[in-house]
Amino acid sequence: MATPMTPERFQDRWEAFKGEPQQVSGIWGLYSSIAELEGSGDILDEQAAWALKFSEKPAASPPARGNPLALPFFDQTNDGPEGWRHCQSSSIAMNLAFLQVPGIRDDLDYLRVVERYGDTTSQAAHAKALAELNAPGRFLTTCTVERAKAEIDRGFGLAIGILHKGPVSAPSGGGHYIAVRGYNSSGWLVHDPYGDLDLIRGTWATEGGGAGRGLHYSFKNTNPRWLPEGPSSGWAWLFS
Repeated sequence: MATPMTPERFQDRWEAFKGEPQQVSGIWGLYSSIAELEGSGDILDEQAAWALKFSEKPAASPPARGNPLALPFFDQTNDGPEGWRHCQSSSIAMNLAFLQVPGIRDDLDYLRVVERYGDTTSQAAHAKALAELNAPGRFLTTCTVERAKAEIDRGFGLAIGILHKGPVSAPSGGGHYIAVRGYNSSGWLVHDPYGDLDLIRGTWATEGGGAGRGLHYSFKNTNPRWLPEGPSSGWAWLFS
């Protein structure tokens, strides 16, 4: 059975292009397939919208903002009786506020937009909220340590999903999101919107009260929870 290619996987192929013979052959195959489609002349026109967009001069890269980045901290436990469910929206909101997205002063500002489209646990709802805000943000299920570090090096934070229950040797749970604002030689520098997680045992050392601000989560005990299915299995929101 055919497996539909997601936009992310399609982009991954272009990012991997190095002019190798098999890659060039694949591009010609794609061109031929498009040319055979009815109305393909519009798609392959030099003035087609996608071609013009592709040829635009890239925006200047943002200046380096340091490591760790100055992401604000938002405590999801302050969000009312449902706050315990808001880790994803709070972690994304920290990144949006850092990028100075208009209208996002805290996680409740962002949550109100998300809830117009669905539940805070829904990636689709977040994608629609980000589109409404004209804000950067795309969701991956194939993020790696190297890609996460590259985002930080370019001046962008992340929101990553980890399995926060059970021992680190066998992590479990429905998932929990944290904002990554940097890294050092031994781990991630994070804001955890719920509190301070005991990464070894999978229980909360401290909940709420700002306990999740400015934490160091070791690679040794975080990565097995973030990359449970291998080195390219990380769930992450990127904002570059």
